[in-house]
Amino acid sequence: MDFDLIVLGGGPGGYTGAIRAAKLGKKVALIEKDKVGGTCLNRGCIPTKALLHSGELYYGSKEWENLGINVPSVSLDENKIYEHKESVVSSLREGVKSLLKSNGVTLIEAEGKLTGVNGITAGGKEYTSDYILLATGSVPSSGSKERPLIGAEYTLNSDDVLAAPIDAGSIVIIGAGVIAVEFATYYSQIGKDVTLLAPGERIIKMMSKDASVQLAAVLKKQGVKIITGAKIKGINKEHTVFYETEKGEFTVTCDAVITAIGRKAVLDIGLENVGLSAEKSLSVDDNMYTGVAGIYACGDIIGRIQLAHFAAASAITAVESMFGIKHSMDLTVCPSCIYTMPELASVGRKETDIEGAKVGKFLMGANGKSLIEGVNRGYIKVIADSNDKIVGAEVFAVRGTDLIGELALAVSKGLTTHEAASVIHPHPTVMEAVGEAIEDIEGLATHMAPKRK
Repeated sequence: MDFDLIVLGGGPGGYTGAIRAAKLGKKVALIEKDKVGGTCLNRGCIPTKALLHSGELYYGSKEWENLGINVPSVSLDENKIYEHKESVVSSLREGVKSLLKSNGVTLIEAEGKLTGVNGITAGGKEYTSDYILLATGSVPSSGSKERPLIGAEYTLNSDDVLAAPIDAGSIVIIGAGVIAVEFATYYSQIGKDVTLLAPGERIIKMMSKDASVQLAAVLKKQGVKIITGAKIKGINKEHTVFYETEKGEFTVTCDAVITAIGRKAVLDIGLENVGLSAEKSLSVDDNMYTGVAGIYACGDIIGRIQLAHFAAASAITAVESMFGIKHSMDLTVCPSCIYTMPELASVGRKETDIEGAKVGKFLMGANGKSLIEGVNRGYIKVIADSNDKIVGAEVFAVRGTDLIGELALAVSKGLTTHEAASVIHPHPTVMEAVGEAIEDIEGLATHMAPKRK
């Protein structure tokens, strides 16, 4: 065999798995047809957050005068925003390539296809390996076979949007999930006229109704027009979107239409050559094993959670499984993050899923650091079961995506409310609100009014 492990796909799952195997002393190759870093680094998480950072700074300039900062005028250059985005992406991508090299991973920059249980072709050459890790990720979806989006060719997807600035004063975004609300946040913050057509009764349905309502209020304050229950009938080349709600049929015309209706797994990788088949995703067990000797899979293609950190964790689980090492990752607890302003994050179970749930909630309007930073909206919610074990949490706060880490640890390790609340949280910080939310479960939060009996 040429290698102990060949990884097909160089995204967060692929390169994490390759590096972990190399650190275990294995001979590893990674095959990537485009750029290492995958969707997350090149066309997803990192570039989107770079744009959002610029948008937040520009939008925040409206409050500078109140903070004693007097600037005659503030202008925006979106070309420069994208240059900064690309600088960050390029730096991180080169960092990943350097890590692969320093760990002895052979990088093969070509499209790879399975040829057999131990073989992959790439760049006109066949490579063999004892194990194969499939980490080919996903691409933007334009609808399903059953419900294709009519006129999708007249729209832009996330890849298009992140490639270069779009010349548009008015934008319609189709979708209601993470990608949709993050794009709505960015474009409204830089002064675009944004309409969000949400197919369901509320946005971000993966979060609680409380989160949906609060985020919708923030987006509307930024100028986003949100239309829920919108069933898209079609889009024409003039960028007119035809849709209907329970109130009737409507149209909206704009300069650009962005589709953010999900992603689909990349499965055209020669699965049939190893006896595997998959329509929407690849089935694996808890070891990330596909059922075919030596072949494992991780990340978006396994149809579980389409998040970069889950892809990385599932890749580590796959590598540990194939080489007989005890699992080090808890795949049952995976935080979800949305980079709006304030940020939204959640982990574990919702209060509606637990009989006899105990809920503590701290309002960020009572948090000094949040008020200093000009944000008086938001909350931290902690959910415990009848035995006082923390089983879930939801955060809508400044740097909420950082705060969720502490709560994810509490859920993963089964900490009780007493154990988590006993930790001293520094003041003044946004993080101290986590401690108060936990204390509020028993009505003991210092900066909250007494719970009503």
